[in-house]
Amino acid sequence: MGERDAVVEPDGLRERQLRALADCDLADCDLADPCRGAGAAADDAELAAAARVAAALTGWSTAMVNVLLPERTCSLARMGGEAVPMVREESLCHRASLVGGPVVSDDCAADPLFADLPWVDGRLGAARRYAMAPLHLDDVVVGTLCVLDDEPGAPLGADRLAQLVDLAALTSALFARRREALVARADREAHERARAFDAAVLKALPVGVVVADADRRLTHVNDALRGWYGKGDDDTTDDGGGLPDAWSARYALFESDGTTPLAPERVPMARAFREGSVSGAEYVMRPADGPARTISGAGSRVSDAAGRLLGAVVVLSDVTAQRALEAQLREAATHDVLTGLPNRALLVERLVLALSEAHDLSGGTPWRVAVLYCDLDGFKAVNDVHGHAAGDAVLLAAAGRLSAGLRPQDVVARLGGDEFVLVCPGVADAAEAEAIAARLAREVGEPVLVGGVEHRVGVSVGVVLSAPGEGSEGAERLLSAADASMYTRKRERRERRAALTR
Repeated sequence: MGERDAVVEPDGLRERQLRALADCDLADCDLADPCRGAGAAADDAELAAAARVAAALTGWSTAMVNVLLPERTCSLARMGGEAVPMVREESLCHRASLVGGPVVSDDCAADPLFADLPWVDGRLGAARRYAMAPLHLDDVVVGTLCVLDDEPGAPLGADRLAQLVDLAALTSALFARRREALVARADREAHERARAFDAAVLKALPVGVVVADADRRLTHVNDALRGWYGKGDDDTTDDGGGLPDAWSARYALFESDGTTPLAPERVPMARAFREGSVSGAEYVMRPADGPARTISGAGSRVSDAAGRLLGAVVVLSDVTAQRALEAQLREAATHDVLTGLPNRALLVERLVLALSEAHDLSGGTPWRVAVLYCDLDGFKAVNDVHGHAAGDAVLLAAAGRLSAGLRPQDVVARLGGDEFVLVCPGVADAAEAEAIAARLAREVGEPVLVGGVEHRVGVSVGVVLSAPGEGSEGAERLLSAADASMYTRKRERRERRAALTR
């Protein structure tokens, strides 16, 4: 029944008790509602039953289920007498709990463990008989199941004390169950909160999210993806999305060209299952109830800690605007803003390509590549007299006429100002190149009507042919030679006009 002669409270005991009771939500109990929280009603009834059984077992007038708080001893259930607040140091249960096991006192007034306490000496009460069995949580005594009586009587026998200890063990199990219920509720609430946040995140995300289970059934499609298809919450995954082989057709998926159906094995979700992960999977979706979109997909398989397959998740980003901007930037980097014709960078690229491919398709005489350098005559006067708007209109007209006069394999570019260059692969000789230049000069020389005003410009064309077998390294030489040829012809035209006016 414990050693009574040297009762000492261990260091840190109250902190350990408080932590254990806090785990059961009993660290702040009060007389009005001692057992609040998860399972409170059941705890009240079961603890009250424990107190009743203890009183009936011993036949004593009062039985209590008490917990030891740092400053108080609090009764969670009581049979007999009135519940009153108790200062911990003044309570019999505090003293008894320090003994280290069950405690029985047949005469508290004569027992040195209890004689000086106010609940014994008459200041607050006059307890005569007292017995308790400790209540444990793990290895910490957190309270007592105690019985007491203010009247003298027969001592509590060993059998009754053993039964009281057994009853205390059952009561301790109620505490442990309460703690487990609180942990389970906390886990459940945390899971519900996480699900609520996950749902809110999925709803707010501007990207599409699609989830499939281990059987490759689509189980979740978020609002963004539904919106792309013009669908509500009731018709995207009703049947699990169908078989994987049907996803491409069902969801109108195409290759990046927007016309070739996406092969079933190239669908990002199918790739995530097959390959484990996928990123940068780009394709086009063309839903019946929405605009075509260029989509980039990334995702992965999902497995549990044991490696069992749970499913897969794929995130889909709408990159339509990004791809359009990239195309615009590429266009701006390689094309003239006003006319839309290739600029010098793209012209050189095409000229290099033409030179590298210069050959006769029949295996005969190698191709020659003609470079025609064009400079508009009389354009400055249009700009100076009629303004830049009229000048731009004339440039656009000249660009259109130069383009209209080309063969499919030819390229025309604007280098800036009123200068244009044509690359004509497959030219047999200088006579053919000169014929092209003469035709273009006639077409560009036709009048241009701008705002009711007729404008006429001419064009000086420098012509140069690539040398037989000349490779791509000759691109810059040809451009320089064509430029020089153009200035020579422009000078010759001025000299002829000057001779005619003398």
